[in-house]
Amino acid sequence: MYDKRSATFHRDHVSLSTVDGRVECDYTLPDDSETPPTKYVSDENFEFRMAHLQYRDGDWYLHASMRKVEADEEASESEPKHRTVLGVDLGVNNLAVASTGRFWSADEFNHWRREYEKRRGLLQQCGSRYAHENIESVGQKEYGRFEIYLHTVANEIIEEAVENNCSHIVFEDLTHIRENIPEATWQHV
Repeated sequence: MYDKRSATFHRDHVSLSTVDGRVECDYTLPDDSETPPTKYVSDENFEFRMAHLQYRDGDWYLHASMRKVEADEEASESEPKHRTVLGVDLGVNNLAVASTGRFWSADEFNHWRREYEKRRGLLQQCGSRYAHENIESVGQKEYGRFEIYLHTVANEIIEEAVENNCSHIVFEDLTHIRENIPEATWQHV
């Protein structure tokens, strides 16, 4: 997905941010100026909001959404708005790293994950009915502990944004993370 941070929309072309740098592409629109795509792209009363890039049958398609700008919005949009973004990188060794330099270590999280894994393993080896009933109980305790811990980290990230006057919090895109780090299966919740 592209928005105004990762794409620059012009009336005749778009500049997209990619992993290999920026790419500029011309629009291919219907010749009829009354079709909605052609009409909206050429009309200054419509602004680009976001777009999705899609690859289909060997071709790339950019599906852009636009919005009509009201007259009173144009006046307020001409005044620049200061926006500060807190970037958050999610990881395995550190649960989160903020662009301000603050780290949220995964040491305690990983310690408890190993402890609960060890408890479940010992109960499974025992093999009794009582042990198998307790495996479920251990899983519920683990889930509860991690939910509270991650909730605390999320609140601290919000506090970090507030302390640094950030108007937005942006997380890295974790799409396909399981395929990219298959050896970290123990970390997939």
